[in-house]
Amino acid sequence: MLPRPALRPGVITGLILLACWLGWTTTSVAALGHRPGGDEAAVTALVDGLRAQGQLPATAAPLAIRLNTPGCDCVQDEQAWQQLNIALQAHGTRTLTLTTTAAYELLVLATDGHPLYAGPLRPSALACGRSDAALASWLPALLTERSPPLFLPSRCSC
Repeated sequence: MLPRPALRPGVITGLILLACWLGWTTTSVAALGHRPGGDEAAVTALVDGLRAQGQLPATAAPLAIRLNTPGCDCVQDEQAWQQLNIALQAHGTRTLTLTTTAAYELLVLATDGHPLYAGPLRPSALACGRSDAALASWLPALLTERSPPLFLPSRCSC
């Protein structure tokens, strides 16, 4: 019987690199199917804090709250807020502006008070999976559908 040839170091290195590449590729492709995750506990704590301070009005309609952070220039997007304000009010949603130290620019609550959206006024099209990144075009539909809430990290941290 002939002796079995030993694997050369180049073959072993190649197999290790192939295994690493396959593992990285698999996890990257799997991550594409998930919405970006925000911190649901932080959003819930924010809503509970606003309720405890009496800043949330009792309403039987959905509520959109623009959260201004003092001294933060990155959240002063008046045009995006006006477009969203008009679109939401056309669907019966109340709008409100509060000054807080929240990490989000916008918070949208459903009729029953649970959060539906927390994030920037102009989200990335890639983050939301929509070709049009304007909230005014798709957020009103989120209020009527029974889709899961969407929590996106803010563009900037002030």
